[in-house]
Amino acid sequence: MGLFGNTTPAPQPSSADPFAKIEASDGKQGGVYPLAGVYPLLYVDALKMIRSRKGEDMFVCEVEILRSEVADRPFGTRMSWIGNFRHDATAGNVKTLIAAVMNCPQAEVDSAGAQYACSDKNPCHGRLVRLEAVGTKTKAGGDFTLCNWRALPDEIQAQAEALRKAAGFI
Repeated sequence: MGLFGNTTPAPQPSSADPFAKIEASDGKQGGVYPLAGVYPLLYVDALKMIRSRKGEDMFVCEVEILRSEVADRPFGTRMSWIGNFRHDATAGNVKTLIAAVMNCPQAEVDSAGAQYACSDKNPCHGRLVRLEAVGTKTKAGGDFTLCNWRALPDEIQAQAEALRKAAGFI
């Protein structure tokens, strides 16, 4: 049964039909990435691996902002950090993030653990992390935001849902 309870099959649309494109697409929101500044408290919604339209492996960390010192990224909003594995630094940056989210040494983040962190089980959902983002330039002169992820202690982790509610997410 489709949306609106319609059980009558729709006519088969042509590949040029925009409604066929809507049905076949993944609904996404995006474009809200970390800006330089300090985010003392982020609630991890999901860690996942996706394929870009160009077929590249991409890591995605979706967060809800519970505390922010960045005016254009206020508390009560969402943002995503994305790492593209075509860049050499991405694997290390993802390892640092996972270790911070799970509050464990980086040496404990192995391939199986990283794969589990990005699985449909979503084990990192609800964890809190701190982000210190620094604006910098790439060797080619482009803009880049370096993300330094920091673990938060268990006593703060225990307050995750109350802090999320205070920020208006629930």
